[in-house]
Amino acid sequence: MAKKVRVVHKPSEQEEKAYLERAKNRGYGLPRWLPMVRVLTIASHIPKWGWGPLATIASRFAAWKNYKAVRQWQLNAGVILGRPPTHDETVAAMKSWFRNLAGSVMLGRYSPQQNFRRVVIDDADMQRLATAWRTTGAVVALPHMGDWDLAGAFMCAKGMPVASVAERLPDQEFAYFMAIRSRVGMTIYSHKDGHSLHKLEDDIRAHKVVALLADRDLSRHGVPVVWQTRSGPQHVSMPPGPVLIAQQTGAALLAATCTYEGRRMRIRFFGPIPVEPGEDGLVATSQRLADVFCERVSRTVTDWHLLQRFFPGVVAQ
Repeated sequence: MAKKVRVVHKPSEQEEKAYLERAKNRGYGLPRWLPMVRVLTIASHIPKWGWGPLATIASRFAAWKNYKAVRQWQLNAGVILGRPPTHDETVAAMKSWFRNLAGSVMLGRYSPQQNFRRVVIDDADMQRLATAWRTTGAVVALPHMGDWDLAGAFMCAKGMPVASVAERLPDQEFAYFMAIRSRVGMTIYSHKDGHSLHKLEDDIRAHKVVALLADRDLSRHGVPVVWQTRSGPQHVSMPPGPVLIAQQTGAALLAATCTYEGRRMRIRFFGPIPVEPGEDGLVATSQRLADVFCERVSRTVTDWHLLQRFFPGVVAQ
């Protein structure tokens, strides 16, 4: 039986108010008296069989309420598709997001064998990852698609420990997800850790897979790239971490996407992506990642969990 996650920091009244305000601004639609971490704690005790019906009901409710996060996804998806997403596509996207949430909060409740059964991966894709990991080392860049925590747990269960960076959420949420991910063998650093890049380079040398979400830029040092969407070219910035680590360590750079297929999730790997040196090489290599991400997101936009701002000027009110 999985151990209970304990909050390592008891917030002051001021911190609690700030926490609630941040949750409100993210557009979750939660009442002010119900912080996200309490929702996560409750959700972690839901039986596995209960998540399917709950996700169906919650996704339809979220689409009906049209929360700010839902509206932001619709705007982002509309840029990708070249048209507004339909109501059914919105419901499907919210259901996919709830599946991702369920996968994260229940991550520690699955055995390695159960995680294997939850994933579909072609032999060629598995070989592509394993070869890179055994030889030069592997840096895997992913967009916010499917259940990236499950992908990390899958790699750890295959004997390839994962190191990554996560968004520095409010203290309670961050501690919660840190505890869950560490149980399955992942090493996680905060995106506000100024030494995370060097730590990840050391992780490559320690024979870990570095897996990083790389579509949404959380820093002020993003690399300018162009997403060739059906609405036309979109100038955005993407985080430089995956390419910089590949440049510094000589590790192979792979792109990966996660999409749901029935009750399982498919992981696809692309590459190795050619890595060029220097600042010009950083931009050129990042553009190659952007091309893969944009093409794959356009195929299954309902599994793209970008519920925050992404394209310049595309902001839900």
